[in-house]
Amino acid sequence: MAFAEKMNFKMMSFIHETMYTLFRDPFKALNAAGLQSGQKVLEVGCGPGFFTLPASRIVGDQGSVTSIDVNPVAVEHVRKKVEESNATNVKTIVANAAHTDFPEQSFDCIYLFGVARAVGGVDKIWPQMHRLLKSTGVLAIEGRLKPPANLFTQVKRQGRIVQYSRNDN
Repeated sequence: MAFAEKMNFKMMSFIHETMYTLFRDPFKALNAAGLQSGQKVLEVGCGPGFFTLPASRIVGDQGSVTSIDVNPVAVEHVRKKVEESNATNVKTIVANAAHTDFPEQSFDCIYLFGVARAVGGVDKIWPQMHRLLKSTGVLAIEGRLKPPANLFTQVKRQGRIVQYSRNDN
């Protein structure tokens, strides 16, 4: 990984792990996303892991969180945080959200927070998110991203978090 990419991650990590905590409650955002105890959750674009451990606590021992990012530095950073916290229900994986090996309909909730762009374009991830989300699951997005209406229907908005259900037409 290039020096500039590592520095960019370090700056983002610093902001998320110091400044962000002053203004943002990860539990509030994750609750707005629909996370619940016992769910299998996919975190797309985990970055420095601001939401990872709170998600782990919400889903509890009966649930699991799979955190993916294309940046190996981010994934290693989150893996270390998970290890230090002794969380046993989190997996961290270097993966492109547009191309995963996860089985169909394997997640109750998928959330994309702070994802402004994706490798190959954000339009490439929506079919994969549709494939991975259970028919009764929730796709939660923060910010301006909007999935295609043929794949997802907006169900609820709470602040900057929008929940979508999967279209199975």
